[in-house]
Amino acid sequence: MVLLENNKKMDRRIKRTRQFIKRALIQLIAEKRFHTITIQDITERADINRSTFYYHYLDKEDLLQQYMDEMLNEAVKDVRGERSCSQKQTESYVDYDPVPFFIRMFEHIGKHAEFYRVMLQEIPVFGRRVSDVIQQLYKESISIMQPDERQFVVSKNLLVTYVTGAYTAVIISWLENNLPYSASHMAEQLSQVMTLGPHRAGGLDSVQ
Repeated sequence: MVLLENNKKMDRRIKRTRQFIKRALIQLIAEKRFHTITIQDITERADINRSTFYYHYLDKEDLLQQYMDEMLNEAVKDVRGERSCSQKQTESYVDYDPVPFFIRMFEHIGKHAEFYRVMLQEIPVFGRRVSDVIQQLYKESISIMQPDERQFVVSKNLLVTYVTGAYTAVIISWLENNLPYSASHMAEQLSQVMTLGPHRAGGLDSVQ
């Protein structure tokens, strides 16, 4: 029992230390270029010694890579929800309506707004990885909603590319403007554009 409690305390301490290190990294990236950041910068900001840093990470590149992986894996988990594989295969199209799909992604990003704002502005490779995740998740969603590609009015790849680019741009704008609207409002607005198309959503049907 004592050993178990000690392990739990150690796990909490490790998790807390890594949070300090990751928070320090994001703060520093917001202030200067990543390539100019030193291990000393990170350790001083996180208030730890160098040996503690190297206990957790090989170098700053390893820290950045692990942090990106953790956040994007969490994004995929949050958007997919806690469904089992069998549930994913049998659930109805309603479960994959664009609104809950978009809501879950906006909620995840809103929860980690500082991280996404800084990373999307300062680390180009992260923007590409976010787009890849959105593309992957949207492909999964649309394949369940419409498994018969013969029903597509446009190329499936073109549609996925269009939605991925639009969604990524909307996320960046939302973050740059300090989240002026709720995740549910953003999801509803984006879903309206998706359902109606840009022409009708912009009220251009009535323009003569």
